[in-house]
Amino acid sequence: MQTRYYKCRFLSDVVLPASSNTQGNIALNDFIAGSNFLGMVAKEYESFGKDAFSVFHSGDVRFGDGHILINEKASYKIPLSFHKLKVGEGVFNRVHLTQEDEKNLRNEQKQLKQMRNGYINEDFELLELSYNYAQKSSYNKELRRSKDEGMYGYSALQSGTEWLFKVTYKDDSLVEAVEYALLGKQYLGKSKSTQYGEVEITPYNHQHKELSFIPKDDLTYIYVKSRLSLLDEDGYPTAVPTIENLGLSSGEIVWEKTYIRTSTYTPYNYKRATQEYTRIVINKGSLITVKGCNTPTQDAIGAYINEGFGEVLINPAFLQDINPNLKKYEEEEKQTSLQKGYSTPLLAFLENKAALEEEKFAVAQHVQQVYKNFIKPSKSQWGQIRTFASIAKDAQDLKNKIKEYISKGVAKKQWEGLEEKLFSEIDSSKSPLAFVKLLAMIVAKHTEGGKDGK
Repeated sequence: MQTRYYKCRFLSDVVLPASSNTQGNIALNDFIAGSNFLGMVAKEYESFGKDAFSVFHSGDVRFGDGHILINEKASYKIPLSFHKLKVGEGVFNRVHLTQEDEKNLRNEQKQLKQMRNGYINEDFELLELSYNYAQKSSYNKELRRSKDEGMYGYSALQSGTEWLFKVTYKDDSLVEAVEYALLGKQYLGKSKSTQYGEVEITPYNHQHKELSFIPKDDLTYIYVKSRLSLLDEDGYPTAVPTIENLGLSSGEIVWEKTYIRTSTYTPYNYKRATQEYTRIVINKGSLITVKGCNTPTQDAIGAYINEGFGEVLINPAFLQDINPNLKKYEEEEKQTSLQKGYSTPLLAFLENKAALEEEKFAVAQHVQQVYKNFIKPSKSQWGQIRTFASIAKDAQDLKNKIKEYISKGVAKKQWEGLEEKLFSEIDSSKSPLAFVKLLAMIVAKHTEGGKDGK
């Protein structure tokens, strides 16, 4: 078997719901499930011919989960054995705490709280994912306004983040066909038909090194890297690990040093337009401690491994220390108003507010000066340009979308001689996307042309 690594870059915000529910407070995934990548390839199902069974049903091709890259390094869900002090600084890997250690902490009135959120890399840099929230409203087509009681919202993972995943191939002859369907621009997650979900997948030269250590007292630590779906002796899903369903031939689970969180997951099959059987899973970051077992050789156990389930690490190096030295990872950001010297959040807020108003005024002045140069294209043309400005990630992306649109069909004739003028104005604006949106609104009010210039 060979394993190939890929990078998934978010070109827009991405909504990754943890369930197929469409209403209520829906939980969100902080990773990309391997089934998403399998689904991207499955869109070309018919083209695989006789190889379709091998790729999608046999487990010969395994699509791993995507985890965020931290400083260009692979990340792992923070182990559930990691606990921090409720008051004060300090992180403990609780599997290494003895009964005497626990007693001393209680005597010192120090309480520990389990760490459940975030990812760490090999350098113990801790990243807690942040989300962008947008409030939406359903549309009433008959009244042509927002639908009453139709408010809803999306929390989305941020554009520009990069995620690492792998695909394992049993047969090298399948690589080319899978990569043909997988690489390039794709759409991921919920609400892909609007502003969310655009990603780009490229090969990634990942230097794979997951170091391990040798624990004391004949213990073995099984770290759950991806969701784990175990079956009991009768083939039914279970949340209780045993020596047998972990693929071991001997040993005993040490429950006091085992940390598990479980959940249920009901996938929706779009091809059959129905929900699949509910799966009971052990969540990422869980830790199962076994005493006296043989050396495990499997890197994936349980069911649904072709969708990224069941990947485990044996005695990973980040579990070695009793006091892991976690460092909060922070990306370089533009200097905030408080960093500039403002003493209170109120002054910082007012300064930012003033800067935004000044920016809006500058954009409005710019539009007022140039809008008469762009009266020729029709209202429908400018409506499409405004849409591009709403979904583009930056000025270059906007120009690419406009260029593709106005270089063919009816639009090509209407935009003769105006393309370079428009691009020049976009380049000179400090807020290109806001400038084009406002320009499109103003020009549409003054243009004499109707739909397609008629």
